[in-house]
Amino acid sequence: MSLIFSTPTRRIALAIALSLLLHGLVLWLPHIKLPEHEVQLHSLTAKLVALPKVSGKTAAHKHKARPAPKPEPVVPSPSEQPVAASEVLAASEPVAASEPVAASAPLAASEPVAAEPAASAPVATAEEPQRPPLPKHAQLRFSIYQGQKNFKIGESLHTLNINDGHYTLKADVHTTGLVSVFKSYRMEQTSTGTATELALKPETFTEEITESSGKKTNRADFDWANHTIHFSGGGDATLPLQAQDILSILYQFPPMRPQEEIVSINISTGKRLETYRFEIAFEEPLETAMGTLQTVHFRKLHAPKEEGLEIWFAQEYRLLPAKMRHIDRDGKIDAEAIITDIRVSDD
Repeated sequence: MSLIFSTPTRRIALAIALSLLLHGLVLWLPHIKLPEHEVQLHSLTAKLVALPKVSGKTAAHKHKARPAPKPEPVVPSPSEQPVAASEVLAASEPVAASEPVAASAPLAASEPVAAEPAASAPVATAEEPQRPPLPKHAQLRFSIYQGQKNFKIGESLHTLNINDGHYTLKADVHTTGLVSVFKSYRMEQTSTGTATELALKPETFTEEITESSGKKTNRADFDWANHTIHFSGGGDATLPLQAQDILSILYQFPPMRPQEEIVSINISTGKRLETYRFEIAFEEPLETAMGTLQTVHFRKLHAPKEEGLEIWFAQEYRLLPAKMRHIDRDGKIDAEAIITDIRVSDD
């Protein structure tokens, strides 16, 4: 068989014969008309129905009752340094993204709190509305934008685990996409301490920032017995009651009393202890990738030429953080971290 195509002349003759055959097929075969338009598939949509709003006269989260077996009674438990534009999420993602949550079962997409039996919520008092119970395990993902959702520069993942009266809360923030090519940045924050169903009490807060220029670490140790907080960079400070670190405050919002619209919070940034004063708006809708969420909005009061911070807590999701915003010294929005996914487990 190889002898048939052994010379260039024979190969050329075969090519001509094949060409004639193809042209004949094109001329004599029936005309086949191809569809002019591609079939369009129906898009899938999901709608998030807002739950009953929290009244401005009380910050307690209202639960929608439904028939359910009688739950076990809930037992009540007994500044930040301005965040840099690339850090707003960490004070917020998380992402030791490769680090699994230590839940006994896979985390499920969080359902609004109102889906739980109303009896499971602590009873609000006139003096201090109770917080919703914290999930034992949680994963929250955020997208980080430069300016007011203008350009995505990074992502963040938060993980919360509560076991045997102790908690570990981690936040990993890092640049992504084209930004990471020009500026590689990663911030890992960890807060650990004791926990009840309703409260976090930090014992240690660490922050590691890794850039092309190197790595730097800040650490704060909370000595509750001696009412002192120690900083790795040197120096101590008196530790007031209800103090939190810049990460735990996102999951341990301060007591809110019906007659108050401004609260003061003592927050450690890992370098120092500061007192922040936040103005509160109780019923504010927030557009997210998860739909429109009803939020409680905390806005830090700050003087001109001083950096600001804002935090939105989702009412439908146990008042977990849904958005963080950093304001620069000129009063402009420097960066925003906006929730894209919430998953919780109580197992």
